[in-house]
Amino acid sequence: MHAAGGIVPSGLTLGVADIEATERFYRDVLGVSAVRHGDAVRIAFGDFTLVFEHEPPTERAKFELALRVERPEALDEIAQRVGTGTYARDGGGRALFVTDPDHYTIEIFAR
Repeated sequence: MHAAGGIVPSGLTLGVADIEATERFYRDVLGVSAVRHGDAVRIAFGDFTLVFEHEPPTERAKFELALRVERPEALDEIAQRVGTGTYARDGGGRALFVTDPDHYTIEIFAR
């Protein structure tokens, strides 16, 4: 899906207080492939890259990151690692919310 003017989201960079904790969370809890480059962790979701840099956030806007998993079983696996249940999502499917080490809220869902 392309936005007006042919602009499409391609990445998001966030400052984090503890790069090691962030890397462990995304790798071990969410089960995604995180690649470390110095003081940055990169996670590729297709053509979209999420980058975490070791730079503690000071004043940031609040937002919610949504991640879709391909299989409902993958959502169940994450729910088990997080120790929470899933809920029926508006618009269909199931979802859960997690908070990463820097208190970013993440909705993970399956359709």
